[in-house]
Amino acid sequence: MSVAVLRELQALQGTGDEILDALVPRARLLQLEAGQQLLRRGEPNLRVYIVISGLLRVELDDSPLARIERGETVGELSLLAGSAATATVVAEEPTQLLVLNEETFWWLAESSHEFSVGLLVRLAKRLRSNNEAVQENIALRLQFEQAALSDPLTGFRNRRWLDQTLSRIVQRHLHSAEPLCLAMMDIDHFKQVNDGFGHAAGDAVLLQVGRIVRANLRPSDFAARIGGEEFALVLPETSMQGAISAAERLREAIAGAAFKHHGRKLPQVTVSLGLVELERGVTPGQLLARADVALYAAKQSGRNRTEWPRRAASGEKARRTPPRRAGTKSAGSRNRR
Repeated sequence: MSVAVLRELQALQGTGDEILDALVPRARLLQLEAGQQLLRRGEPNLRVYIVISGLLRVELDDSPLARIERGETVGELSLLAGSAATATVVAEEPTQLLVLNEETFWWLAESSHEFSVGLLVRLAKRLRSNNEAVQENIALRLQFEQAALSDPLTGFRNRRWLDQTLSRIVQRHLHSAEPLCLAMMDIDHFKQVNDGFGHAAGDAVLLQVGRIVRANLRPSDFAARIGGEEFALVLPETSMQGAISAAERLREAIAGAAFKHHGRKLPQVTVSLGLVELERGVTPGQLLARADVALYAAKQSGRNRTEWPRRAASGEKARRTPPRRAGTKSAGSRNRR
């Protein structure tokens, strides 16, 4: 090892020859073979390594995180913090290193202003890179979480989201004494579309039904696809009368729409809905079960209809003259009381 070699290393650029002369006997060389480990995550480290030749690979949980090339340093973060190594470092190819123990590192930092400034610059870049990586990982995690709670075909929320979220929605409405309604909606005779026209046509029907649902719900409403052709509609701050109006308007919009796939006309599509209102003492699971019972009643009564508890006593009149609800594309209420 010579002063000429040290002078060419990025980490030591600008350091005077006198200091480099004094560094030669203080430092030592280390040779690593390809695949040989230099640092292990979680283990203590009190040395700084400068790459003279070769290449190091930084790993986190066996995944490559970064590479340390000729003239760059590794190990300074754990030495400065007095903590264990935060990542594993492995030689990607035969690598020669200049090893600075803790005493030599601090002597060099105190002796060479250029070395200290260069070290600060490298640390700042590395921390910024780490922060950017953290932000990217957060964004990716949010994307994965969103994907896990969404239906990839329609873009609606899925059954997992409903199971995780409905209880919070129910508790909020019980606490505030606001009305809440839930509808289970099923596409009638959907199997006939799949069997007669193919699953691609069935997907096209689901997509168009999804668009109609979006057009007839407020931004504050929630829709989830919880089965092949089954949807749950959560209508916050909505009384039964307002929910009947919303469900009937949605049902009629679907029944009146023309469905096609690749220019081929599909049979008329209708839906059945089972509608229930939240009552004190009812759990989210019971609310879903009651909506499912109402949906079954709608199927048994001929399909293309909305059923709700006690319809025979008071609902038929409400169905004939449903009250108007607030605008479907605003956050207004639906006949809350």
